[in-house]
Amino acid sequence: MRFLGPHACEEALALGELQVLRIAPTAWDRSAKLRTEARTAGVTVHREPTDILDRRAEGQRHQGVLGEGGALRLDSLENLLDRVRERGNNALVLVLDGVTDPHNFGAILRSAAAADVDGVVFPERRSAQVNETVVRASAGTAGRVALVRVVNLGRALEELKEAVAWIFGLAAGPKSTDYLREPFDRATVLVVGSEGEGLHQKIAENCDALLRIPMPGGIESLNVSAAASVMLFRVLAMRAEASR
Repeated sequence: MRFLGPHACEEALALGELQVLRIAPTAWDRSAKLRTEARTAGVTVHREPTDILDRRAEGQRHQGVLGEGGALRLDSLENLLDRVRERGNNALVLVLDGVTDPHNFGAILRSAAAADVDGVVFPERRSAQVNETVVRASAGTAGRVALVRVVNLGRALEELKEAVAWIFGLAAGPKSTDYLREPFDRATVLVVGSEGEGLHQKIAENCDALLRIPMPGGIESLNVSAAASVMLFRVLAMRAEASR
C-alpha cells in the first residue's frame, strides 16, 4: 500500500506499517523529523525527484512525501465484541452499510478516529475497501480505528445485539424518530447506509430503532460522511452532559 503525504506516512510509521519512505527535494528539509524517526525504526529512506514521486502516486497529491508498506491490519469481530462488553454503556461502534465511495469512507474513518469509536464494521462486498484513497481521505487517521470487515453484516449486527448493544439505524421516513430525543445512555451501534440508497431493508429491520436528522433548511439529506459525524458527536455530547 502507498501512503500519500506526510500525515499518512506519520500514521503508518506509528503503526509499524511503513517500510519505505520516499521524499522529494522540496520536502526534504521540512521532513527532517519524519526522516529521523523512520530511520530509527529501520525504514528505508530515499530522496527522489518530484516527477518520480508524481509517477509513483499516479496523479494523486503527495506533498513531496510518499510511503510504501503493508496494508492496514484488520481487526476481528470477536475482538470488537469483547471491547463492547468491557466498555459497557460507554461502547460506541459505527457500521457502514454499503458506503462505496472511498472518499466518503475515508472521511468517515477520520470522524470515527476523532470520536474514539471502539470499531468500524463494514461488509466484504458492495462496499469500499481500505485502500490508498481511503487512507488519504482519512488524512492518515484510518489506522487509528479498529477496522472490522465481515461477510454478513446482518449477522454481525445480531452478535452486537447479543453483546448488549443497542442498534440505531440512520434513515429518513415515517418510522424514524428525531435523533435529538435519544439519550444514547447504553452501548450504541450507529448504522449508516449507502450514498444513494441509504440502509438496505434487511439491515434496517435488524435495527432496534431508526433515527433521522431533521433538515429545517429543506435539504433532503446530508452526505453520508457528514451524517455519520453528526451522529457520532451527538452521542459524545449526550454522554458528556449525562456525566456532569
